[in-house]
Parts: sequence; C-alpha cells; structure tokens
Amino acid sequence: MSLIDLPQTKWGGGTGRQVILKGDFAKIEQAVTEAFEFTRGPGLEYVDSATLRVNATSDCKARVMMCGFPSPLARGHWVDGGLSDGRYRENAAPVSLNLATAAHLWGSEKSNQWYAVYALAGATDAIFSLKAMPVIRVASQDSQVVTLRNNANGANIGYGFALNELAGAGLLILSGASRGLLRAITANNADNGTGGTITYGGAALTLTQGDWGVVLPATNFRYLGVAFNDASGNLAPFHQEAGLTTYRSPRQLSSGAINGFILMDLALVAPPTAYRLEGYAAAAAGYDVKLAVSYDGSTPALVVHASPPATEFQGERGAIPFACQVLAGGQVYLNNDNTANQAVKVTGWRE
Repeated sequence: MSLIDLPQTKWGGGTGRQVILKGDFAKIEQAVTEAFEFTRGPGLEYVDSATLRVNATSDCKARVMMCGFPSPLARGHWVDGGLSDGRYRENAAPVSLNLATAAHLWGSEKSNQWYAVYALAGATDAIFSLKAMPVIRVASQDSQVVTLRNNANGANIGYGFALNELAGAGLLILSGASRGLLRAITANNADNGTGGTITYGGAALTLTQGDWGVVLPATNFRYLGVAFNDASGNLAPFHQEAGLTTYRSPRQLSSGAINGFILMDLALVAPPTAYRLEGYAAAAAGYDVKLAVSYDGSTPALVVHASPPATEFQGERGAIPFACQVLAGGQVYLNNDNTANQAVKVTGWRE
C-alpha cells in the first residue's frame, strides 16, 4: 500500500535538490488514488465487558490516517492541534483495548463514563495501538484552571491522571460558548476523587458547569469512536458501523410523566459527539404511547402517538421508534403531556 511508503525517508535528508526516481512517482500516484478509500477509520468492536478491539487480518488490514479528532463545528473536518503527523498506519492483526489494563487508558477507570478511543502511533511506527481517554465535563474555571465534573453532571470528579501527564496535549471544547476552541494543556493534577483539574494556556475560554470537552493526546492520533462504561463498570455492549452506533440493549432516557417540554441531558445514553439520536417511545398498563420532541422548547418537531395494543409484547404494551436531532451540549426537549406509564429508550446514535 503506497501511503505507508510516504513520505520517503530520503526526502528529509540533506539540503538542496533531491533525487526523485520513477518508482517514487509511482508510489505518489498510487497514494493519491488510495487516499480516496479513507472516508472512515476502522470500526470498533465490542468484545466483552472490559474489552474493545479493531479487527484486522493480513488480507483485510485496518488502515488509518492519523488526522486527529472530528471538528465539533464542521462535520467531515478534522482537528489535530498540530499534535499529529496525519500519516498512514496499518494493522494486519487485531488490536485490543482493555479498560482493566492500566496502560490502555489515561487515568483510572470510572463508571458512568464516556471514553474516546484513539488509534495511536509513534513517529516511526508503521502500526497503531489503542488507548482510551475519558471525555470530560466542566465543573468550574478559575484563572484557566478547570475543575472537572463527572459525565452525569452530578458531582465533581478526579481521574487519577499521573501528575502533569497531559501537559503538551490539547483541550478541545465540544459544547458551550467556547465550542470549537482548542487550548494547549500546561498541567493537570493527580486527584482520583472529586478534585480533578486541568490547566491550559493561551487566551481564556468561556466555560460553565456542564460544558463538554476532550483531551487530544500529544502524539500521532486518530479518534475511532466512543464507548460507555456503565454504572457497574462494564462497557455497554454495542455495534458500530459507518458512524452509527447501536446498543445491543436499549438504555432508558426517561420514565413516567413529562409535563411540558423539559430539556433532557443525554449524558448517560449518548455521547457529546452525537448529532442524531435513535430510540423508541413505549407505554405500559394500557396507556397511549405519547412523545413529542422539540428543538426550541416550545414547538414540537416530532410527535409519536398511538393507542396501545391489546396485549403486551417483549415487556412493552405499545412502542414506536423515533429519531431526532441532538442539540448542542448533548440535549433534547421531550414532552408526553404529563402521561403516566411512559418510557423513552435510546437504541443508538450517529456521529
């Protein structure tokens, strides 16, 4: 594969004119053609409650361009913060990530936590490894020191990073007033309880409690997707393909009556990178199925409403699928007209 051959080591040596041979032009031509194959990175596969993998064989290689993290402002564009070389790597065998293995993640494993999964490679590496980075939320900011909040936005958290191990990495803001801004991390503490902090340089960001962010590692990297570590400390089983992630079992977003449009935080059912939510509305005990979705808190953009069937099936007495846009910050307005015995369950999301 010619992308793996570029750039040639000899091109970086010496000064002045460089010799380019006929074979070099052939590699360049083939590389330009091959580059059109890279519309997506390889998919993540769920293996067990602690393990993910990228599958590959010598005949079906897993190939990536180390282009960074998807832009939160322009879908299809990538951000690397000058940290990644953007070059090609390929694996001819499966590579795994295990959250119980300390070397496979930054910090300590946390429950009810989203993890960004990165393909990583050193400057001279021809293959890539996998490592998980916790997706972060903001609790507060003081003089460019950001105190961290847990993903559920219920309490502050520390991730047990090694002291200043994130220095030189980038902090990319995914939601709020500073969405799309990137700052160099200058320090982090080692708190593993409720007092984690990250310090950044450059111009001050405008941050409020609940804003989402992600750390871009200080090495060659590419984001491959996210995985959710649930309340029991187990990875939520999923299937991932071409930007769509589907839970093997749905996760509940809400239960019971919702009186008027209420802004729901999707923090424990869909990641902040999601732009589209998929799920179903269900009812029990013979109640109508009711759900309205709004993007402004007043006008319904989507409505599902149906009478219940005569008998229960698979634990539900009526269920209707829906898909809707995710608002900035990973939120959506829901309403069921204060109707009892309702549930909203999420089956997956699109990035």
